[in-house]
Amino acid sequence: MRTAHIRRSRRFRCIAALVGAATIGVGPVFAQSALDWPPAERERFDALPTVAVATDSTWPPMEYINRDRELVGFDIDLLREVGLRAGFRPEFETVAWDGIFAGLAARQYDMIASSVTLLEERKRAMRFSTPYFRAAQYLVVRREDATAVSGLADLAGGAVGAQIATTGSRLIAETPGVELRSYDDLGLAVEDLATGRLDGIVADMAIVEYFVLSNERYERALVVTGEPYAVEDYAFAIRRDRPELQARINAALEEIRADGTLAAIRDFWFDHLASGQE
Repeated sequence: MRTAHIRRSRRFRCIAALVGAATIGVGPVFAQSALDWPPAERERFDALPTVAVATDSTWPPMEYINRDRELVGFDIDLLREVGLRAGFRPEFETVAWDGIFAGLAARQYDMIASSVTLLEERKRAMRFSTPYFRAAQYLVVRREDATAVSGLADLAGGAVGAQIATTGSRLIAETPGVELRSYDDLGLAVEDLATGRLDGIVADMAIVEYFVLSNERYERALVVTGEPYAVEDYAFAIRRDRPELQARINAALEEIRADGTLAAIRDFWFDHLASGQE
């Protein structure tokens, strides 16, 4: 096994909510990467053949555009480390979530690294790596409503937001009497909740903590309520005609998990969050 070069984890503080192309304010302030490769490894990485990778860069801390307009995040670091070990250099392309799977089916890129939930129905259209992250969905409401709301059913007659075509949007759509409002960028939904245009939002806990609970603008106005709605695994999505790429990625993930590098990258991005993502 090769020696992992990972920066020590540190505590960060978000100073605004949105980080994608359609942002409001400025993005979170933190170090750009968990990876701390020596020059020789960076040179080797830069010389590797490329693999085209799609990502929806509006989902901090998983994948997002920082204040310097750089693509960063947990998924980005993880796939670069995977690529170094598997013999490829990820070439990332930002793609909107609502079209990201169609692009994979059309062979516009080789894979997706974008917090993709591993679902049985998706396996018919794409390959998946072994899971690398476990996430839970939570409901966020305004603080003054929290005592009366313990779940989506309590918001019947109201409107709840989520990013389009996500687990959160599906959970809302399945709740009788609740209007689903879909957003390309979750940060816009957070703003609408804070200003009274929504009654709640549903999203992954890690993203909620970045957008809301670590944000001075929203942390006093918005709260998480109730129990988690769904616990799901994230994996890399890979074109059906690239079984060799799937095998190489899985072998690298197994090595990274065994030698502690996966845990180190996760700690770098998540040790400041209260949810304790797995």
